Amino acid sequence: MSSALKGENMKNFLTRLVTSVFIVAVVVGFFVLRQLVDIRLMNILFYAFALIGSYEITRALGDRITNFQKCVIFAFALTVTPVYVFFGVMAVAVVCMCACLLLLLAMVFEFDNATVERTGCAFFGLFYPTGLLIPMLLCNTLESNSFIALVLIFIISPVADALAYIVGSLLKGPKLCERVSPKKTISGAIGGLLGGIIVSVLFWLVYAKGSITATVWAEVLLFVTIGLFGALFTELGDLVEGAIKRKLGIKDMGNLLPGHGGILDRIDGNMICAAFIYMIFAFLG
Repeated sequence: MSSALKGENMKNFLTRLVTSVFIVAVVVGFFVLRQLVDIRLMNILFYAFALIGSYEITRALGDRITNFQKCVIFAFALTVTPVYVFFGVMAVAVVCMCACLLLLLAMVFEFDNATVERTGCAFFGLFYPTGLLIPMLLCNTLESNSFIALVLIFIISPVADALAYIVGSLLKGPKLCERVSPKKTISGAIGGLLGGIIVSVLFWLVYAKGSITATVWAEVLLFVTIGLFGALFTELGDLVEGAIKRKLGIKDMGNLLPGHGGILDRIDGNMICAAFIYMIFAFLG
């Protein structure tokens, strides 16, 4: 490897590292505000995810959707979080129905432009990312264990990603899904699953022990399950994002985060993982 190439790789590594530290600092900062000031402040982070993510997806879709459809997607992203904070989940359901009706009506009032294909893309932009971020809002206001649920969302995904990268780089081997993500390997995917289990169980030991059930082994099994499937859904979310980018012919969803791409490139796994974790903790009550 030439010195110039080594220098470029080191520069890329340092860029990714600095950006990663910044991302961690922002997330930790919002957790501190949530715990010390008001839990609703955490929703500001999810609101930013929805707004920036919606910008990225509409830009990526380009002329596959009409300008009116883009406006509906942005209006949905602008509305969902404030409506949930001030009026609750049923009001969000009303907003969802209104947005869906507007996209359907566009096929009438924009008959020449709003084709079935464009309308399908618009519905996708409505759901991805704003619709998938709703479980994060719901986790933030769970009657019990909301802090535990949120922490698991934000530690399982990055640790699973990191372990998948490290193990995959070291062991290599057969590809996981080469047409979608050529660099991902089966060994890396297994490493990611183990990473999810390890960080989930460690978090239980450090903070959550005895907070959910009175039986130690039941809690261990619960957190192993959460870690395993949280990591699995993280990897699936990453593959879904990869498939979307492949089909749209783009490398990254954005360039807001140097070395990482856009917001959607960072939270793709978190969104799918959050849906799973919300279902677990909602069931536990």
